[in-house]
Amino acid sequence: MTDEHILQGLEQDARLIEERMPEKMTQQAIVDVALRVRDLMGKEEWSLRRVAEMIDVSRSTLSLFMRGKYKGDSKSIAAKLHQLLESCARRTRTPCGKAFVETTIAKEILDLILHADKFSNEQEGKIGVVIGDSGHGKSTCLRQYAEVNKNTVYVELHDAMTSAMVFAAIARRLGLDPTGPRSEIAERLIENLANRHIIIILDEASHLSVAKLNLLRQVISVKARCPLILAGNRKLLNTINQPITKRGCESLDQFNARVIRTLDLDATAGSRNRGLYSAADIRRLYEYGGIKLTGGAVSLLQAIARTPGSARLHTCRNIITACHLSPVVRQAGHINPQYIVSAVEQLDLPGKAQLPVYADSAAEEAEQLEAVKAG
Repeated sequence: MTDEHILQGLEQDARLIEERMPEKMTQQAIVDVALRVRDLMGKEEWSLRRVAEMIDVSRSTLSLFMRGKYKGDSKSIAAKLHQLLESCARRTRTPCGKAFVETTIAKEILDLILHADKFSNEQEGKIGVVIGDSGHGKSTCLRQYAEVNKNTVYVELHDAMTSAMVFAAIARRLGLDPTGPRSEIAERLIENLANRHIIIILDEASHLSVAKLNLLRQVISVKARCPLILAGNRKLLNTINQPITKRGCESLDQFNARVIRTLDLDATAGSRNRGLYSAADIRRLYEYGGIKLTGGAVSLLQAIARTPGSARLHTCRNIITACHLSPVVRQAGHINPQYIVSAVEQLDLPGKAQLPVYADSAAEEAEQLEAVKAG
């Protein structure tokens, strides 16, 4: 498509300024910025410490500024706060759906957690494993579960974490002392968790080695007797599936004996008979703001969500957000396959060559199907 209405909508939104920087940062302008920030803090339920971290000043400095008692460079702090206000305004006006939608994936993950909890007992906690590449929404689902169920500890790992750091992160979420040698932190965890009903969820667990998995089995599953949920990509699954006869992998026999279920989102998403993204899921996720999806658009978004390595729902969300900012789409009141193809082309999304809009004629087939249904 040659019409660049998607990019035009993005450019217009980027140029829209809601919180203009005062031409002259007078004392009254500084007071006004402080008042608007205070309103924002109340609306977003942000602490003074969090705002201070956002603009890279100390909590005490920001506290003095907000009370009008700061003797330093108030104009500089006011300018930083003004940029924060504008950033928040920009994000607020960006159209988006609900933060969490109970999709098929959410139900699958909930079932896995409940299985791990149900089959745990006084002798040991069972282990559940969630496998999926980026874009399935597994982290959103796991965070939502932890937010609703207060007997859950959710920790997001990263590749640089040692086993001691993993234990420390869990301890920190439990309100325990996270400092000291790994053995001491592990003992605190065991003592605190052994007689409690707590589910431990470790997200972004792809980097965990066999040795780290064995330590988690020993401490969380065996000693603390807590259900353990691990989520990551196929690297985690490949680690778990190594033969126990391989040197250094002997402990996987004990680990796998406690795995009650593995949920492979990639394999399920690719199944045409039992996919993870129903038409109802797609509509719940991406129909909002009074703009509907045509049947062809739903089919195309389903195809994108099934494509490995495409960032799946992340890509779908970027496409739909861009479409919502287009005046042409807003006037039409719907999103069709042509608008989706236009968004992919104009955004020049990474990996677009493997998306179904290029890999096959999905968009044309969906549009032809619509035409047939319309008579």
